[in-house]
Amino acid sequence: MENELSSRGTDITRSRIMQAASQLFSEKGYAGTTTRAIADLACVNEVTLFRHFGTKEKLAKAVMDQFGGMAVAGDLETRLSGDLFQDLTLIGQMMMRVMTARNDAIRMAICEAKNFPEFLDVVAENPRQLRRMLARYFEGQMAAQKVIPSHPEVLAQAFLGMFFSYTVLQGFLLDSLQPKISTEEVVEQFVTLFVRGIVISEEE
Repeated sequence: MENELSSRGTDITRSRIMQAASQLFSEKGYAGTTTRAIADLACVNEVTLFRHFGTKEKLAKAVMDQFGGMAVAGDLETRLSGDLFQDLTLIGQMMMRVMTARNDAIRMAICEAKNFPEFLDVVAENPRQLRRMLARYFEGQMAAQKVIPSHPEVLAQAFLGMFFSYTVLQGFLLDSLQPKISTEEVVEQFVTLFVRGIVISEEE
């Protein structure tokens, strides 16, 4: 029991340090962030930070692995029903949720790509998997003559790009749309616009 509690405390401390690092890296950049500032924000001693991560570079890589590299596609493909609007809404909701949660890590990857090109590889892996999965979905929709014939990966990139640009831009601007609109309404409007552009109408 004592070892379990100790392990849990270690995990919490690591998580606090990584959250603080993610926030400061995205706000001040890698070079502009000191380990002392990270430790202060995480409410730990700087020695504790070094004991857990060794160096600032290793901490930065751990942040990207944790917040940028976790798979998001998962079993999403198995949950798709074939109903275009319903399926794209499901994917859009997932994109909004994940992109918002990982905004700091994504901005960090964009800003630090010159210093750490591997950051972009980590962040890009999930969108890459999603694009391939969505392209397969669109291929099926085209085969069923529900969607206009076109390049499936271009369609997938266009759809995912709406959510990527929206969430990242909101993160950079640090403000919200006026008048305010809920996440659910944003997803609904994006999906509605997209479906109108690609679906084969019954009149054709």
